[in-house]
Amino acid sequence: MVKFRSFFLIFIFLLAACTQDTVVPKGNNDENIVVTADGKITFEIINKIKVPQEKVESIKGELLNAYDEIQNSIHTTYVPSERINVFLNEGNELSWGLKSELQLYDIKENQYPLVHELTHSLLGYGNNFDKSRGYFTQEGFATYMEDKYGKNESYAHKLMKYFIDSNKFIPISKLIDLNQADSYFRPAIKNQKEYTLRWMSYMHSASFITYLIDTYGLEKFEQLYNEEDLAKKIEEIYGKNISEIENDWVVFIKNSQTELTYDDKRKIGFFYTVTLVIDQIDPKFFTKE
Repeated sequence: MVKFRSFFLIFIFLLAACTQDTVVPKGNNDENIVVTADGKITFEIINKIKVPQEKVESIKGELLNAYDEIQNSIHTTYVPSERINVFLNEGNELSWGLKSELQLYDIKENQYPLVHELTHSLLGYGNNFDKSRGYFTQEGFATYMEDKYGKNESYAHKLMKYFIDSNKFIPISKLIDLNQADSYFRPAIKNQKEYTLRWMSYMHSASFITYLIDTYGLEKFEQLYNEEDLAKKIEEIYGKNISEIENDWVVFIKNSQTELTYDDKRKIGFFYTVTLVIDQIDPKFFTKE
């Protein structure tokens, strides 16, 4: 895997093809276990990198706070696992979350995306953490929640202004098309162009979902989350077709967002790396059909 570390600070994704739990090492004890106040979920922290117990206690608190925020956001028919293992891993690989486990990286750098991944675990993803319902609402909402309650800020709206001004706008119709979604959200990752396209897809979904929620509210978005045929559902829920609501969003971005400042770019970390490869991405990915 290409060591493109800075991407990992904001761009985090779910490995949807994996559905089996990781084997839990022996030797865990009660001090690594925390139960939610409603008694519905037990988290066990698997401290593979042996961070101090003080850090484990901090992560326990983060899990409980994130659980409350996610439970108070939207509701789905998905029933989460009663036990979720939380693995603290060495290195800066991509974190991910499934039904009964979170695999978190960047622990020592304090940049692990706990809220993002727990959103997947608690609210569901596809039929069985698969791609049956695409990636758009799931990744967009997880990034929205991470922005509000987590450690990593995506700068999604400001980045959208940059993409639009640079003629690197991905049509929403492509991102929600199940026949094309893998090309955007799950490319083969052979080079930095594919990393960049995937990250851009996450930022498009995050900005669009944030716009929907801020404009129309969580209750309406709740009806859209993890649904099939998103173009049809958007029109049913919002009373506008996908092109109309996409146009509204683009106008909002153009009118409300300022350009990225030097400090913004510095905090994003990989911005200048992106600008070196973004023009090398095949224009077909930005062409409206």
